[in-house]
Amino acid sequence: MANLSIRSVSKSYGAVSVLDDISVEVEEGSFVVLLGPSGCGKSTLLHAIAGLNPIDSGTIVIGDRNVTNLPARERDVAMVFQSYALYPTMSVAENIAFPLKMRGLDHKTSGEKVEAVARLLQIEPLLARRPRELSGG
Repeated sequence: MANLSIRSVSKSYGAVSVLDDISVEVEEGSFVVLLGPSGCGKSTLLHAIAGLNPIDSGTIVIGDRNVTNLPARERDVAMVFQSYALYPTMSVAENIAFPLKMRGLDHKTSGEKVEAVARLLQIEPLLARRPRELSGG
């Protein structure tokens, strides 16, 4: 984890201003929730942080790196979408571990990280299940 600094970020789609001079500082280890009505810019801000959509102005700094103009693949940011896409042939644990495996993380460290996330989310009993065995809730 690292500090996140969003400084005077703005994003418009045509004439519609979605993010207007947004500034947020998030300390390393913090838990942050974005709340607001549909269309207020929550997803747009998350997409900007992850590098999925470019911003019109402002700066995004993760740790000590200005990532404003870096492509998503170079930002070291992951997202989970509301309509999640899980690999149906993998267990919950395997789905969580998959990006770690793709980054070349060793099996032991990956397993420790999966267990830590499962504890944080309180989903330890679900780790062996496949997506089809999970409810939507």
